[in-house]
Amino acid sequence: MSQDREFLTLLDAASQGRMSRRDVLKRAMAVGLSVPAISALLAACGSSDDSTATTGSSSSGGAATSASGGASTAASGGAATATAGGATTGAASPVPEKGVKGGTINAVIIGEPPTLDIHWTTATIVGFVTWNMYEPLFAWDANYKLIPMLAESHEVSTDQLTHTIRLRQHVPFHNGDEMKSADVLASLQRWATKQGLGKALFEASEKVTAVDDYTIEFKMKNPYGVFESTLGYYYQGPAIYPKSVVDAAGDGQIKEFIGTGPYKFVERQPDRFIKFERFEDYAALPGEPNGYGGHKYAYADQLIFTPVSDEAARIAGLRSGDYHFLESISSDQFDTLKDDAVATAEVLPPGGWDTFVLNWKSPLMSNQKIRQAFQMALNHEPIMLAAWGEGYYRLDPSIMQKETIWYSTAGKEHYSPNDPDGAKKLLDEAGYDGTAIRFMTTKEYLNQYNNAVVCKQQLEAAGFKVDLQVYDWATVVDRRSKPDMWDTFTTGISFRPEPTQLAIMQLCNWPGWWCSESSQEILDGLRSESDFDKRFKLMEQLQTNFYEEVPMIKIGDTKDIVARSQKLQGLSQQQQLGPQLWNAWLEK
Repeated sequence: MSQDREFLTLLDAASQGRMSRRDVLKRAMAVGLSVPAISALLAACGSSDDSTATTGSSSSGGAATSASGGASTAASGGAATATAGGATTGAASPVPEKGVKGGTINAVIIGEPPTLDIHWTTATIVGFVTWNMYEPLFAWDANYKLIPMLAESHEVSTDQLTHTIRLRQHVPFHNGDEMKSADVLASLQRWATKQGLGKALFEASEKVTAVDDYTIEFKMKNPYGVFESTLGYYYQGPAIYPKSVVDAAGDGQIKEFIGTGPYKFVERQPDRFIKFERFEDYAALPGEPNGYGGHKYAYADQLIFTPVSDEAARIAGLRSGDYHFLESISSDQFDTLKDDAVATAEVLPPGGWDTFVLNWKSPLMSNQKIRQAFQMALNHEPIMLAAWGEGYYRLDPSIMQKETIWYSTAGKEHYSPNDPDGAKKLLDEAGYDGTAIRFMTTKEYLNQYNNAVVCKQQLEAAGFKVDLQVYDWATVVDRRSKPDMWDTFTTGISFRPEPTQLAIMQLCNWPGWWCSESSQEILDGLRSESDFDKRFKLMEQLQTNFYEEVPMIKIGDTKDIVARSQKLQGLSQQQQLGPQLWNAWLEK
């Protein structure tokens, strides 16, 4: 059956309610339908299997979005948009073989990145900046399937215990050295000391060796179902550095920023700019761009990332033509770009969810009843409304979003309970003595600050005392690694196509320190199992634990708004894992 006929068959089944959303997604992905086609199928499914509220959105299953002055469109590639001027945009057009070469793309970020060592932190701002110069072994394509990037091939033995990765040859680093297996092995070993997924991969390995200059071999203790997805992790991902850079860093952060990507590092002046330039010797893959992988074009002479913490200044700079891309803007600013002659804004389908992380190592939040009281006190609707505004969020309990095959409502009875009296009772049972919650947030992500302000009011109404502490984002990232300095902090959990890649799945190895033997056992099964149906059941068990053990509070799904100059073209509309500036250019 051709893909066109398969699409029509699935569309009919979806619209008639004969298949669930999950079955539609599984079948669509199995036959290789494109992301726009899958999104259309999701829209046809409607909300018949959705028992939770979809608030502030006209979408069914997240497949359509709308905004002030904008028209609703079907989602495509995780990033169909409604533009500020009322025009609609679907999937991005394929990047032409020849875009406009030259010029400097000036992208604005909300603050100074805490590091340019992507192994070091989960902070999304670091990934946005540094993936322009670093690359992994595997990348996610336009349908969120893994494809080789720096790897040439991956073979698995019949007993599923030996994974052999053959590397692409003649791939130069920015310092001119050729990438070889010694560099890959050193990079992965270092990454595994910094990142929970990497640590789990190496702990599950019997031996990891460089067989020759272009071959890496993993011998596993047991089957490992998430091998490729682990090595394709995006934020705090396994970027490949030269071995010399890894050796020079020792136990500290790297001091030289060298990768294999289409742009190379030039200069960093803290709080002023980070500058990259085109890597003329970049070894691009043959073929076309494909999601976060495939061929990568470096049209711009330079990329400059400028930290600007004040949103009004970011908007003003975009409208004046000084800036070309804003990482994010608040919904309050959307209308300011309506019908603008220079700039435009786009609303994306949910690319993550807002959360309050609870510190299991603090004397206060180590008490499960206090964590449950925190959860019970909250009404998520006004929290999300204050943070994002009507039309820019979705209330939903699933920790894996509706746009994935992992969607589940397990534990929904604990989502947004809005029961301050019940919370007071739990506090009494816990022996709460009035100690103030040390609640960290930032105004650099204004939605996080607004979340925290409304949450503080609700917690205090339920009997908590709250000490709201406002810092710049880099300070929040630094302090959250020190368990004696906080009880709660605000953040966002980014979209992931694979559940074991959610930041929270690092359990004991991520700030908040969700150290649960039960959840660890389930997670181990989720990582080792390869059968989807078995993995889905494990995922639902883990989500149930999430709501009963309360490592954090999922507030709601967030629809990001990005803004760009109308001169900036070729920008990928697939942004759920983060924006991509390779393949983009400036019209003259």
